[in-house]
Amino acid sequence: MTSSKMASALILLTLLVGSSMAMTKEREAELLSKLQDRAFLCEKFGIFCPDEPEASKPNVILMVADDMGVGDLSVYGHPTQEPGFIDEMAANGLRFTNGYVGDSVCTPSRSAIMTGRLPIRIGTFGEIRVFLPWTKTGLPKSEVTIAEAMQGGGYRTGMVGKWHLGINEQTSTDGAHLPFNHGFEYVGYNLPFTNSWNCDDTGLHVDFPNTEKCYLYKNATLVSQPYQHRNLTKLFTDDAIEFIDNNADNPFFLYVAFAHMHTSLFSSEDFACTSRRGRYGDNMMEMHDAAEKIVNSLDENGIKENTVIFFISDHGPHREYCEEGGDASIFKGGKSHAWEGGHRIPYIVYWPGTVQPGVSNELVTSMDIIQTAAELAGTSLPTDRVYDGKSIVDVIKNGAASPHDSFFYYCKDNLMAVRVGKYKAHFKTQRVLSQGEYGGKCQGGFPVKDYFDCNDCEGDCVTEHNPPLLFDLDKDPGEAYPLPPIQYVEVLRDVKAAVEEHQTNMVKGKSLLDDVDNTHSIVPCCNEATNCVCNYVQEPGIPECYEKTQATSDMLIGK
Repeated sequence: MTSSKMASALILLTLLVGSSMAMTKEREAELLSKLQDRAFLCEKFGIFCPDEPEASKPNVILMVADDMGVGDLSVYGHPTQEPGFIDEMAANGLRFTNGYVGDSVCTPSRSAIMTGRLPIRIGTFGEIRVFLPWTKTGLPKSEVTIAEAMQGGGYRTGMVGKWHLGINEQTSTDGAHLPFNHGFEYVGYNLPFTNSWNCDDTGLHVDFPNTEKCYLYKNATLVSQPYQHRNLTKLFTDDAIEFIDNNADNPFFLYVAFAHMHTSLFSSEDFACTSRRGRYGDNMMEMHDAAEKIVNSLDENGIKENTVIFFISDHGPHREYCEEGGDASIFKGGKSHAWEGGHRIPYIVYWPGTVQPGVSNELVTSMDIIQTAAELAGTSLPTDRVYDGKSIVDVIKNGAASPHDSFFYYCKDNLMAVRVGKYKAHFKTQRVLSQGEYGGKCQGGFPVKDYFDCNDCEGDCVTEHNPPLLFDLDKDPGEAYPLPPIQYVEVLRDVKAAVEEHQTNMVKGKSLLDDVDNTHSIVPCCNEATNCVCNYVQEPGIPECYEKTQATSDMLIGK
């Protein structure tokens, strides 16, 4: 308040309380205090009451790593991985030890991240575990994504990186399921399918990339088929920075879906052979660098403290890939499993000046991000559906308790396990190789067989349990020592009640992942005359500092 306005108000206030009253210093201080109370002034005088400017809505950035285990970052305890910028975000932000995803395979997990709903509700399940390039379906347009929710709050929306939620429906170019159809106004360089061993362009895993599975888009345009890996992260990062620069004056939501740490492992020459951990560590350091460049762009635009960043992985590591597959820390299992190693992930929230640095043991999920972002944006989500995610604004800002009493582990449409409090009950378990068995299928850390040892949800490698197999995750996070059911009757009763309540509001979606075009006519192809090869120059091979070991690739299917 200016001095002239304060003087005027003081005169009016003095008249109100009585002009004959002596104006002591104490009384003057009391009146001046009231002058700072906008509500008091508005009520008494009706002056100085224009609408207060709305607090600036925070920008939201969601960074998602691919196939990265909860034990892969230095800050989460990896013994040889060098620390990098993501570790700095964890040290200066809130690092969760009980972060979970809605599924342990790419497509269903990403559908849960985008919508805040379990894949069984969406329909992102089937005998096939992911959307393939010849799948005719994609993420249903009836689902509301984070991008669409944020648009409702006046946000600009953008994405770069891996999509894996559908491509085409009727032709090889219709792009019916691409990101621009799901609320993303800006779509930079992106992988509509995924990175995989089939896309290896070094000769390490395959002689030549599979063009049916390997292509790079810019928005909805196919720009390279197959694609070079070594500049891929730079392309994603540059586009993310361009989006930030162009939208620094507006609230925005940016989805950065890294191709790291999925195989085929890759990094630019700047990071090759820089980590003592080897190729996986080099990949990690390049992702650290990309995250740092993106955050630096926020700082350069003066919006760093008005931006909340979530960093997660889409699920656990692909452990059958040995040293190329990531680390689940002390947790059993990995990608495709309902054991903790498949669903538990690194989960970091970085918001300088708002989120206090620390470590939280509260249970949070990737499905909470849409609810949290919507609350921060002051927008609402449709009320005609059930959400499995909950807002964690109070958790990240005030250290409140988790809004979750339970968590449900699915494989396809099979309920495999449920966590209630600190207890986890398995109804079905998948076979998991021991460390020695993993080692026997690797040569010098390099995988020689088995794409997945057991990624089934039922069948020969799955065991059913009645009563459920029960673990105390606080005492036994590695799920090594089942508890005797007879001593935990009350716990099992709570488990049963949680499942029954969960099933009362479960409306199962129509299975989408098995609806395929057997002719493959909808698979992207830049030019049939060139055998679908465009704008591609094969890499000269892996750097000499890497030891080349040839692996069998007949079972690689591009998940």
